[in-house]
Amino acid sequence: MEIKKIKCFFFILYLLLSVGNGYAQKQVKAYVHNIITDAPIADVSLQLKGSNTGAYTNTSGYFSIEYTSNNAVLVLDKIGFSRQEIAVKNIDSIVYLTPKVSSLKEVVIRGFSSSQLKEVVPGKVHLSQADIQKLPFILGEKDVIKLLQYTPGVQQANEGQSGLLVRGGNGSMNLTLLDNIYIHNTAHLGGLFSAVNSDFVHSLDFLKSGFDASYGGRLSSVTDIQSLKKTDSTYFNGSLGLLASKLTAHIKLNNKNSLLISGRRTYLEVFKPFAGDDDSILGKDKNYFLYDFLAKYTTELSSKSTLEVEGYFTKDKFNDVTKGRNRELEWGNFILGTTFTHQFTKEFASVTTLANSHYEFLFSDNDFPLDYSAKSSFNVLGVKQHFNWDTSNYELKAGGEFNLNTTLPKRVSAIVEETPLQIDNQETFKYADVSVFGDVSFSISKKLKTKIGLRATLFNTQANALVEKEQLYSIEPRLSFKYDFKENHAFKFSYQRLSQFIHQASVAGLSLPADFFVVSTKEVKPQISNQLSVGYVYEQNSFQLSSSAYFKNVSNYTEFNNGAVNNLLSNNIYEDIVVGEFNSYGLELSASKKWEKLTAQASLTLSKTVAKFEEINLGNYFSTTFDRPLNVNTILHYQLNKRIELGALFLLTSGQNYTRPKDVRIIDERPILNFESKNASRYPSYHRLDLSCTYKFKTKGKWNSKLNLTIYNVYNRANVAFHTYDRNVTTGAITKKPVTLLKF
Repeated sequence: MEIKKIKCFFFILYLLLSVGNGYAQKQVKAYVHNIITDAPIADVSLQLKGSNTGAYTNTSGYFSIEYTSNNAVLVLDKIGFSRQEIAVKNIDSIVYLTPKVSSLKEVVIRGFSSSQLKEVVPGKVHLSQADIQKLPFILGEKDVIKLLQYTPGVQQANEGQSGLLVRGGNGSMNLTLLDNIYIHNTAHLGGLFSAVNSDFVHSLDFLKSGFDASYGGRLSSVTDIQSLKKTDSTYFNGSLGLLASKLTAHIKLNNKNSLLISGRRTYLEVFKPFAGDDDSILGKDKNYFLYDFLAKYTTELSSKSTLEVEGYFTKDKFNDVTKGRNRELEWGNFILGTTFTHQFTKEFASVTTLANSHYEFLFSDNDFPLDYSAKSSFNVLGVKQHFNWDTSNYELKAGGEFNLNTTLPKRVSAIVEETPLQIDNQETFKYADVSVFGDVSFSISKKLKTKIGLRATLFNTQANALVEKEQLYSIEPRLSFKYDFKENHAFKFSYQRLSQFIHQASVAGLSLPADFFVVSTKEVKPQISNQLSVGYVYEQNSFQLSSSAYFKNVSNYTEFNNGAVNNLLSNNIYEDIVVGEFNSYGLELSASKKWEKLTAQASLTLSKTVAKFEEINLGNYFSTTFDRPLNVNTILHYQLNKRIELGALFLLTSGQNYTRPKDVRIIDERPILNFESKNASRYPSYHRLDLSCTYKFKTKGKWNSKLNLTIYNVYNRANVAFHTYDRNVTTGAITKKPVTLLKF
């Protein structure tokens, strides 16, 4: 009897050990390659069949994933490749995927976005990490923010200014997020570079209509950038350029922790001897440098929870001492934030973000009859919580957001003939906004899909010398439809109502552009945008055609009356603000075509934006500063052979409007500028041609390298960045002198 008990004991122990062994945590590591080219494939989706465990390959095609059962099956999926299922026990060091020829063509031809037929929202641009690698070079960089300028309805600001101009709006009307954290200014070198290094970008979404309800506070566009996720292997990516160098390190600390570090700096001073004359920003008596730096730590707290902590910093500094002038310009972002993500189930997830974003802008000059310096700043401390339900029948997003905001519109000091001016400087403005939001996407029928959203915001200001304690609110509905009326054809429609509680006022009369921000009051009410968009999309094999028409009305739109040094020295910034409205309407067309080796893309935007103020132009409509009626962009890419790629980029856009000062008059010992009528002048049309050639060296082990040569502004077009002004001491008359960027 005892022997039977002993045998039974060992038999049970054997079963327990066998079961325990079967469910012990194991890990499979491998690379995913293209079976035809043997090149690594990034962003391949990997998931253990029948479980929530998944991962993605990095830029080297590497992945690692944990499993428990020896019978586990790994599913590999990637757009443009055949889906594959393989038992983990059969996985070797390399797993190969087979390209789908037809699908691959559809991915390659679209340099800016995935299929528009699949999106309910009209004109949405999505870029994955793999898409970014296919983008053309600009000044030797694959600059995702700059390349948005070459999509329909989007234009660049004048050289020397920052920001995108989207459907008639100014730069302050664009919302940019990095890992759900607000970025106030994304421009380097007056917009020539963006402050976002594409090497650390995992994906980007850009919208100019049909915004998710989770996005609020801006009227024109949303750019949502996600940085690289946790890596399964350490790798480095960098470049040495003529204008800038950069290095990105993605470091695997252990199985649960990784560190992302990315930095970039220019050395423009090296090219001063070749800049030619003092009309260029690289003149001998001028100096410019910039840098940006990102650091992000990612840790897996559990199989369902991830924590990210990051810092992001940018800096631009310009100095000009030409002919006795002493002009300085400096700006930068300082951002700290953390994001906690929890996946409750495969369909239900939560994302919580806490962050502080600070921006500061400083400038000084003695170009007018006085020496002056000014400072402005913008700070947002916020928390955002949203939940996602993503099922086969619908996608629901809901949540809330709270922000504490502090803005200093301007703090000025000035001297006239060595006598300090008495200036009662602006107090800081402090205000808070709280929002709740929700939207849902679903199919009404087989051919008709919709997306419905609603956002409600409560806005509170603290009292100071200029504003009282006030409470304002807004209700913002959003609605989009897509109707697939025929195979490969779709019509789209969207309506959105948006609110913006801050106002940008530009001092256009200064030698360098300067922008101040003030908060809404009962007199200067929040800006409200109502926009309608209709569109048509056709896609067939290697050809894509997209068109869209829109009308946008913005009420409570603000500008400075004349936009001058008068405003810079004003004791009450609200006294110089005028409130009106603007209307923008336009037609946007884009087409792309892929041949065997050649990819061509072109876009055309015809638009008009007019504003109306009772105090300006006798109350009649006039063209706004950012009215650019014509915008043409063309991009060509030619794969000469396996090693050499050729590219060309051409753009043409109407010049920006501006108000020119005519003379300076001294009244009560204060310099007063006399201006021509509002926006009566226009810069010359902007156009340029860029050419590039990229040579891919032979892969050596894990090392991949390319050599790129980009010729920016091939025919050396003298595009005007801004004007400086000289004053005749006797007559008071002012003469203007154009200044260009990077003209040799």
